[in-house]
Amino acid sequence: MRYCILKILEFLKRFWPSLLTLGVILYATLDSNPLPDEPMLWEIPYFDKWVHAIMMGGLVGAIAFDWQRCHRGANVLTPRTMWLIWLGVCIFGALDELGQKAMDNGRGCELLDYCADVAGTTVAAFLAPPVIRRVIN
Repeated sequence: MRYCILKILEFLKRFWPSLLTLGVILYATLDSNPLPDEPMLWEIPYFDKWVHAIMMGGLVGAIAFDWQRCHRGANVLTPRTMWLIWLGVCIFGALDELGQKAMDNGRGCELLDYCADVAGTTVAAFLAPPVIRRVIN
């Protein structure tokens, strides 16, 4: 039991940026009204889609950052690793959209939201590795 608790604490210590990002995304996507009803925000064309792309791209970046930070000195952000991170976040985006529909709290499951999620993850999967290597080294 103690071993499991130590492993969980180690995981939380290593991956807290990813977990924090995940928590913000879950709040923003599953809460019935996460943003104030500020009309100025909604005048920006496709504001909702931009937010989806940035959130999911940020999750890819956070996971890649944590993974590289946990393996200092080694080049672990290989194309295979980034593909797996990309795939995991895309699956999470699909489940998140289905969760919005299942919760029936005024939010809907939109294909264009998911397309924005995939676009954000794709851009981040290509941009994150060189940026993270430069920041960490």
